[in-house]
Amino acid sequence: MTSPAPASTTASTPASPALRAIEATLTRANAELPALAPLLAAFGPLFAARARLRETAPGWTGPLPAFDAERFCQGVFVLAQMEHGQGFQDMSASLPQAAQHLLPVMAASFPALADELHSLLGAVESGELAPQALAAAAFGQAVAVPGVSAETLAFALSELVRPFVERQAQDLNALTKDVSWRQSMCPVCGGAPGMSVLRRIKDEAEFIQSHGGRRFLRCSCCATEWTMKRVSCPACGCEEPDELVVLHDPTRPFERADACRRCNSFVLCLDTGDMVDVPDVDVAALTLLPLELQAKAQGFAPLAKHPWSEL
Repeated sequence: MTSPAPASTTASTPASPALRAIEATLTRANAELPALAPLLAAFGPLFAARARLRETAPGWTGPLPAFDAERFCQGVFVLAQMEHGQGFQDMSASLPQAAQHLLPVMAASFPALADELHSLLGAVESGELAPQALAAAAFGQAVAVPGVSAETLAFALSELVRPFVERQAQDLNALTKDVSWRQSMCPVCGGAPGMSVLRRIKDEAEFIQSHGGRRFLRCSCCATEWTMKRVSCPACGCEEPDELVVLHDPTRPFERADACRRCNSFVLCLDTGDMVDVPDVDVAALTLLPLELQAKAQGFAPLAKHPWSEL
């Protein structure tokens, strides 16, 4: 399989910072980790296509929902505070056009799924799968599409709605600014973290940077990030050194898997503290696949599954 093609741009429409970060991270990863080239070639174009959709997605429309800071501090995430369990706003009207953009990219990236993805696109374009049914299926409602397996349908639709979910979450996250959140689940949607990132954060009051970097968990559903105590298990809160395990490759000291013997869970971690060029987090997660496999081989389970793990 060939290396991923860079996101298409023209002189009049230069690549956005997000797309440039994806391209740069893919280029660097292909040079450093040639064994992962097929994986990078498959998911790189998908990540770029998702980024383009996210940049044009409408975000949260109308007033932001009512927010109770006291309930939030007690562990009630933003969407759980909404009446009738409303969740993210209806994005169904945007999905047919998004499917025309995203599904051909996925079919080219995943040849083994191409026939099923073309069948899915045909069902969308013909109206056999209405926009409302498309959205409902993306959020877990059982829907059957002839010629498409349940596994492929779940994979494709989760990727299809992700840009819209992430864009809405960006707006909703503004509600949580400066409000304490100490939970392992996402403060916006309640999703599990699929990744953690260490970042050096400058303290504007003291003109210093936090030693070693602050730890951010990244939601596997909506990409919201929130801080978490650095030396602790995000799943069970264990802080005992003898129970916490760090798996790493000495040749790549900025990558690791943080595991916990008490609850047998793990989360991947990227340390960007000493990096000049910070990589795109989604692409960087791909490069941690060897550590993910190592953690699973030792009996640890991920807090959230990555799509490439399922494939």
